[in-house]
Amino acid sequence: MFNLRTGFYALLLTIVVLSGCNRKDPEPENEKEEINRMEVVFTPVTGGNSVTFLFSDPDGEGGNPPTITAPPLRARTTYNVTITLSKDKDGKREDKTAEIRAEADEHQFFFIINPATLMTHRYDDVDKNNRPLGLRNIVETQAAGSGTMRIVLRHDLNKAFPNLNNTNFQQAGGETDIDVTFPVTVQ
Repeated sequence: MFNLRTGFYALLLTIVVLSGCNRKDPEPENEKEEINRMEVVFTPVTGGNSVTFLFSDPDGEGGNPPTITAPPLRARTTYNVTITLSKDKDGKREDKTAEIRAEADEHQFFFIINPATLMTHRYDDVDKNNRPLGLRNIVETQAAGSGTMRIVLRHDLNKAFPNLNNTNFQQAGGETDIDVTFPVTVQ
C-alpha cells in the first residue's frame, strides 16, 4: 500500500542518489612539497672546481636557524648550475628533485639576483609545454662584487602568465615550496 510519507522518503532518497552520481570528484591538489635542503652546484663551463651552495634546515621553520653556505664564485665566469632538493628527517634523506622534474608543468624556480649587475641567469631546462623549470641553469658572473641570489620554487602557478619573470612571479599565483636567499661573493 502506497503511503504519502513513504513516497516522500523514496523521492528524497532518489534525488540524493542521483545528485551524488552527477557530481564530479574534485581533482587532488598538488600539495606543498616538504623540502628542507637545497644544493646549488655551480660547475665552470671552462673547467675547474665546482662550487656548492647549501641550504639545510632539518628541523624546519621555527626550530634552529638553517645552515646556509655559499663559497665565492669566480668573476667573469659561465657556470652550469644544477639544483638538488631533498627532505632530511630523522637522519634520512628523501630526494625531492625527481618529483619536481616529474611535475615540471606545475613547478618553476625563480632567481632574484641583487644587484642585477652581479650575474645573469637563464634557464637550461623546460617542461612538456616548453616553459622554464629551473633544475638546470646557466649563470654568468660579471665583475667582482657581492650581493644575494634568492631562489624560489613555486607550484600550481599559471606558467602561461603573460611575461612571467623573476620580478612578477607572485602574480602568476601558486604557492611557494621553498624560498632561500644565498649571500653571493664574486671575486
